[in-house]
Amino acid sequence: MEQPPPGITAQPTAIPVGETTATLTLQVSPSAAAGETTITVRAASGNDFRTVSLKLTVVPAGDLVVRWAAPAPADSATYTNGALPLEATIEGGAAETVEFHRDTQLLARVSAPPYTYTWDTRGMPEGAFQLVARATRGGTTFTSIARTVIVDRTPPQVSSRAPASSDAQVSARASLEATFSEPMRPASISPDNVEVLAHGNTRIETSVSLSADGTTLMITPTTPLPAPSTVLVKLGTGSQPILDLAGNVLQSTTEWQFTVPVWLPVGGALSARTGSTPAENAVLKLDADDLPVVAWSEFDGSAKNIHVARWNGATWVHLGEALSGLAGTATHAENPTLHLDASGRVLIAWQEATGVGSGENLYARRWNNTFWEDLPAFPITGTEDRYIAEPSITTTNTGNIYVYATHQFGIPRIVAFELSAGAANWTTIDVHRPLDYDTTGSATISAHGTNVFVSYDAYHAQHETRVIGVLLNHSGAMGSSIITAPQSVAAVTPSIATSAVGVPSVAWKEVHKNTGDGSIHFSSWTGSEWAEPVLLSHDSTNNTEPSLAIGDNGIPTVAWSGVANSQRSIYVSRQRAATWEPIGPPLRSMTGSGAQAHRPTFDMDRQSRPWLAWHEAGSTSTDIHIYRYNQ
Repeated sequence: MEQPPPGITAQPTAIPVGETTATLTLQVSPSAAAGETTITVRAASGNDFRTVSLKLTVVPAGDLVVRWAAPAPADSATYTNGALPLEATIEGGAAETVEFHRDTQLLARVSAPPYTYTWDTRGMPEGAFQLVARATRGGTTFTSIARTVIVDRTPPQVSSRAPASSDAQVSARASLEATFSEPMRPASISPDNVEVLAHGNTRIETSVSLSADGTTLMITPTTPLPAPSTVLVKLGTGSQPILDLAGNVLQSTTEWQFTVPVWLPVGGALSARTGSTPAENAVLKLDADDLPVVAWSEFDGSAKNIHVARWNGATWVHLGEALSGLAGTATHAENPTLHLDASGRVLIAWQEATGVGSGENLYARRWNNTFWEDLPAFPITGTEDRYIAEPSITTTNTGNIYVYATHQFGIPRIVAFELSAGAANWTTIDVHRPLDYDTTGSATISAHGTNVFVSYDAYHAQHETRVIGVLLNHSGAMGSSIITAPQSVAAVTPSIATSAVGVPSVAWKEVHKNTGDGSIHFSSWTGSEWAEPVLLSHDSTNNTEPSLAIGDNGIPTVAWSGVANSQRSIYVSRQRAATWEPIGPPLRSMTGSGAQAHRPTFDMDRQSRPWLAWHEAGSTSTDIHIYRYNQ
């Protein structure tokens, strides 16, 4: 015991090995004061301990002891909405009468055991009352401990819900909560009378728990909620109602529903400035904690700069200030490319010029968790009649940084640069493409181990059209041209990605020569050749800007911008065995026919779930929107 009252002692006792209980015997001396007192019992194991306070009534020897049998002595308060049985027991002798009192009013007098009475509270106002039992012997009265009884006939209600009713953006991994207007009876709540239904009739298995104060019900689905779905939550059934402590039934209007979409927004629209400044050309990568880092270009009214922000789980945190390789106003930075190296450092490169047009150069920075460090200047620079643009950046497991870009000097060609770990300058790489691949276009790169894969489009003299080519380590052509029908289409704007085992795949756009319409296609490397291309854009036209990513599960996913019903949206499709399936409906953040979604970019988290970004033009501004797959 901790600081026991005078006259009350107890010798410490140990809980036997393998047991969970032991008996602590109290010794009460004649000097102990009569009446109610409180003792504190402490249990300890090593440095851990727990305490509990107990009520104790000390009576002089020879006095009667009046105890409550009903309501149960263990309850600190008793709740009722109707008839309440009362029962008292007498120890230490026989009583002549036992009286039950409510506050100062006599309820009943009983002259012989059993000393029982049923108190009908239906005529009483709601509220708390004090009950005592009094035994009389030889003109002396002996009184029990007072018991609190709360009369409550008000049905309980759900005061708040999470997710909120009609919430249209609920995570598939959300836990559900209902907060009640008063404590509820724990025994009345079980998985049998708490229903979570998808699509109105498909039951979702859950576990349920009630908070210690009885006011919050936590409902945890055993598997992720299906997406997309409308989920209905029902509390209590006709045969198994949920009750408060007095036995009042939870109101039947407590059910609620919400929506679990295929895609969830990550924060709001992303922009470096308030107002209608255009933010565009986003690129997204995930860090080691599966948190997205996004770079984009944005015009602030005097210059177009590069911005980078990281999601911290609750909000977007901008990394440093706006990035520009040139001083002054009227500069034009765009087409950022982003990569996170093995140490998690953010690498970024972009093209920039004074004004728009020729003379564009490349610039690169590295984030050191405090500020942006300049990477060395590139060895090829733009001039009045040439430019270098459309960079793509990656690193190998040796820490070397690689950048591919388009160098326009008469005829465009792809160029490549390497910055070895610890090196002070970039090295220009000789890119050996096939001789009949001329006027090369944009290139994208992906690394696995020490291998660097690059995909690009080029004019192929044999086919008299543009085709997709892939190089391994800057010189080895992988297979032949990638194109579906060279006589009728031109293949452009490829996107390349490698699987966890180092197998590359490519997605690209094909422009139909007769109609000018664009379609999106995909092919993967079989080990000796490129597989037969697969058409992905079945449900949209004017398709453009494909982006490819492959999760650790080896499943490729492609996103692109396409048009259906006069609305330009983002389409996402993934491979399932020998077929492809869309991931949810087409994506746009804004409603209305004026909104146009462009240039998707995405990455896969460690559970192979895509995180997606794009820029969307509305009637007054262009913003970056980020969504994640809701699974």
